[in-house]
Amino acid sequence: MQQSSPSTRKTSNYSIVIVLFLAFTLLSCSQKLLLNSPLATTPDYLAHNKFVAEKAFVLKDNDLAFASKIDIIKNAKKELRLIYYIYDLDETTAFMTHALLEKIKADKDFKVKLLVDYQWNYKNLDFFRWMENQQPNGIQQIEVRFYNRPAVSIIKFAEFMTIGCAGDKIGVQETTPNCAAEKTNYLKKYDGLLLNEAEAEMSLEAKIFLAGFYSKDPNGLLFATQLGYARELQNMTENTAATPTITESEKDNLKKVMKLYWTAKTGNNAQKIQAQIQLSIIGLFYGDQLKPFLNGLETILPFSLKNMDGSAMMANNEMDYVTDYSHHKLILADKEVAQLGGRNCANAYHMHPNDLEKKYIFMDTDVYMHLDSIGGDILQKSYDELWNYTQMVATTTDIEKHAPIGYLYLINKATKMAEAACPKNLNDLEKQGCALQIFVQLLNSSTEALVTEKQKEWGTKYEAFLQSYQNNYLSKTINAKRWTSLDMLFDSNNGYVQNTAFSNTLHSVNDIPIANQEMFYVQNVPFNLSILKRGKLKNRKFGSEYGKEIEHGKMIHKVWEDAFNDACAKSNLTNKPVEIIIHQGYFSPTEGVVHEMNKLMNKNSCPNVTLKIYTNSIGTTDLTPINFIGRRQMQYLLQKNKEFDTDRFQYFEYDKERLTQEVADNFSTENGVKEVGSFSLHTKVMIFGDDIYIGSANAEFRSYMMDTNNGVFIKDAPELVAAYKKLFAELEAKHIVVEAKHSIKFDNAAQLRIQEEKDVAALLDRYAINERESMANRKAELEFFIRQFYATLDQVTAEMKKSLKKKKLKGPSKLDELLKVF
Repeated sequence: MQQSSPSTRKTSNYSIVIVLFLAFTLLSCSQKLLLNSPLATTPDYLAHNKFVAEKAFVLKDNDLAFASKIDIIKNAKKELRLIYYIYDLDETTAFMTHALLEKIKADKDFKVKLLVDYQWNYKNLDFFRWMENQQPNGIQQIEVRFYNRPAVSIIKFAEFMTIGCAGDKIGVQETTPNCAAEKTNYLKKYDGLLLNEAEAEMSLEAKIFLAGFYSKDPNGLLFATQLGYARELQNMTENTAATPTITESEKDNLKKVMKLYWTAKTGNNAQKIQAQIQLSIIGLFYGDQLKPFLNGLETILPFSLKNMDGSAMMANNEMDYVTDYSHHKLILADKEVAQLGGRNCANAYHMHPNDLEKKYIFMDTDVYMHLDSIGGDILQKSYDELWNYTQMVATTTDIEKHAPIGYLYLINKATKMAEAACPKNLNDLEKQGCALQIFVQLLNSSTEALVTEKQKEWGTKYEAFLQSYQNNYLSKTINAKRWTSLDMLFDSNNGYVQNTAFSNTLHSVNDIPIANQEMFYVQNVPFNLSILKRGKLKNRKFGSEYGKEIEHGKMIHKVWEDAFNDACAKSNLTNKPVEIIIHQGYFSPTEGVVHEMNKLMNKNSCPNVTLKIYTNSIGTTDLTPINFIGRRQMQYLLQKNKEFDTDRFQYFEYDKERLTQEVADNFSTENGVKEVGSFSLHTKVMIFGDDIYIGSANAEFRSYMMDTNNGVFIKDAPELVAAYKKLFAELEAKHIVVEAKHSIKFDNAAQLRIQEEKDVAALLDRYAINERESMANRKAELEFFIRQFYATLDQVTAEMKKSLKKKKLKGPSKLDELLKVF
């Protein structure tokens, strides 16, 4: 063998040194890249939420997801914990409620806790009290609580709205310029009171006002305010010495000003705009005559008044966030089995298209999980923290103290009696006065009988819906449905085997199995989630701030933020493509997500990352404003960052015609009716390379700024991600989703406006707005509303322009605050 010369060996040694140097250099760079990856090591906020799902399924099909929930209920041993935004009594929810009642009937020690959203579910309060009263063993085994009970400031607002200055409460004998000050002085009694103490101080009128507010019953609001200051309002429209002389027709219009003015100040964005429209129209007709009336209304409406510390009475967080929702979706049995995701409890989430559900059938994603002991503890403790969060959670007994719904039943009774008892020639104001007099007389009687009757009605509805589900859906085998019992779809006692093949027509995969998978339970809640605050008294947090998500309880969005950055770091480390997929029914990204997407599409920072978005189209969504806003945001991103116009970014929308065709071809009913519920995307899934989030949080402002949410974040799950991606490939192949970059690819917002106007015109035709008799006299209002909505969209573009000039986000976001209620 030929020996190398000393010079050759020396050269070889140098080569080895160089290779080693490069290797160590690359290793060092790799370590730096890993250090820049937020999820390279589990951060503290996630570390305590890690568990193992010993057996799990990602559930795509509605019937299958419902069958698994029923299976969880049937096989629970000691207790069930449920939390849902929507728990509507209809066919599927009646069947689910029946399963709950069967559990308590079979075991006197079995307990059920159900936490629902106050805003959505208050109108059905006596259905939930009917549930609590089902006591087959003579004891209460089901308890229902409501999230986001009215705070002390909301109680003060209700009091102010219903205090009449000529009333006995404050001793003022006539309306005076000091009326507002007298009201403010009266409300001092609430200063320093705890919530339960404040509820005990409430007037009857304030209680009725809250009942009307949460039930969205105009009569409740009207009767409550009339009780306190009807004489003042009438005096304003009749006392010619105090106000300009007006005609009878003008009086009829001015009666409505109070309600409109209140809505313009306190409603959500859409309600505010509508009320402002009507106020503006009145102003056009009456000009300066309107001003004295609005000035007078400040004695009724507290928006310009100050608290003791000088702050505006109504400028407080409780008022700004009065419509925060409990948006969690969870059923947990015995700390052993759980299911969470995007589905609420209603037909639209638990059925295929059929003639029992004629509006929407939602396409969604849930996760069914067998938990290890750690996971069971995590989910139970997180649930109980919300369940016991008394400053925001009310029992049905609490609600009876501050918003007794029985008085609304009494108002309905008085209104019906007035139709027969009051003279027929009265004008609207006089009719209301007559009905109010009857109501005042009825106040001497108890509402208990009316409440009992209402609960009986709910019981009758429950039985009817239960029979309807069993007879008109469960037992039928029409529309490619070949099963007649839910355990034919999902049976945990039989190896989870589906004993009958079925198709949901959208894709061939109905479930994706998972075994022994590490997961992280993540949630958004109204209190600080930092490690230092665990186990301590939790004060309510409002909204969020970039960089302080954990302190504001927004763990889900912190996970997303870190996962975006992690995907970029991994792609740079491996020099291989990393795909991020956003599969969201409601896509209108927060300012933080906007910046994350913009960074991902920076060819210098993340050249190997691709971004795909799958979302609703204007035609398939049930929340149209979200799509318009999201398009504005994406149009500006595409305009400012040319990488969005490359293959690295793809944007898909669900095609309305194809989904309609799916319904017509596969779900026509026995009598040939094809106008059954149409498909709409409701899924909330985010994929970051091999990591995936599945839960209840939408990729829009409410989920970040306002609502509670929950889900699971699953790291390093390439098989699961690959299986989920197959669904997208199938949807694309069937043209159920179509490339829609053209819908956001405009050089400027003015060009996009032309498309928006076409889309609005199509929506008006779709809902036959121009043909409705009820809209004949409101076209001016509608046109004004549309102009105001366009102005909001222009403001979105303006805020996007400001936002993308920022090198670093910090603190509260004007963009997020602007759109949080949509």
